[in-house]
Amino acid sequence: MTHQVAAGPSRHRPRSSPAVTNVMIKFPPSLQRVIVDVGQSGQLLAQLVSTAVRQPRGYWAETRDEMYAMLRFCWLSCTLAVGGFCFLIGNYAYNILTLLGAQNRLGTVFVFASAREISPFCTGMAVAGVMGTALTADLGARRIREELDAMKVLGLDAMRVLVLPRVIAITVMTAAFNIVGVAVGVAMAMISGTVIGDTSAGSFFSVFLSNVTVPDLVGTVVKTVLIGFFIGIVCAQKGLNARGGPEGVGRAVNEAVVLCFAAVWVINFVANAVLLGLNPEMLVNR
Repeated sequence: MTHQVAAGPSRHRPRSSPAVTNVMIKFPPSLQRVIVDVGQSGQLLAQLVSTAVRQPRGYWAETRDEMYAMLRFCWLSCTLAVGGFCFLIGNYAYNILTLLGAQNRLGTVFVFASAREISPFCTGMAVAGVMGTALTADLGARRIREELDAMKVLGLDAMRVLVLPRVIAITVMTAAFNIVGVAVGVAMAMISGTVIGDTSAGSFFSVFLSNVTVPDLVGTVVKTVLIGFFIGIVCAQKGLNARGGPEGVGRAVNEAVVLCFAAVWVINFVANAVLLGLNPEMLVNR
């Protein structure tokens, strides 16, 4: 007596809709990859916001620890980058102003240079190069060792435990480093104008304080918050989606740092354009 066994329903992997597939095929591979990266970053952002809003407790201790670690490993590079850059630009600016007979306007130059340009740029580059790469490498290594899958099996939310505290820490500490960087940059410019040059410290600070405005200070903080948030999201996305073993992790780190370096330029430029467009009085030299 023969028995017939009914064939069960075949299992297939979920596929994207044909319409989406047909549209994606029309784009070149490089553009397809950009679209995928943007989509993954947006999905990660939505997951982080949902996690932070639904359960706003339980990750602040890890955030504090990440902020302390970032302070330990990143303060020196940020300080040296901003201080050295401002000292160099201060010497160049002082020499040019001396030729024009306007040495006492060095403080005006560094309202534009330090607060609006040099400090946010150098801080963003240093944070991306030190902490952004560390975030991508750590998450990428956990991905290829399948630690993230193991955490999911154990009922742990990797987004909440590993990603969210680091993104918050990078965002907050980037703005904090920038505030310190503005002070360091102004101090180095004053040294270049008073110790090396013959401008008095009183004249420097008098001109500087008469030209600096509240939108300058608020704008530089908002700008670096955006830069830090972008660095955290992009570096986390690259690490979480690393493939191909150690070589894939290295490739993810390289892609993340290149994207972050380019984004620092773009965010800095766009934020300055918007800030000056909304506050045209900032262009007045007092």
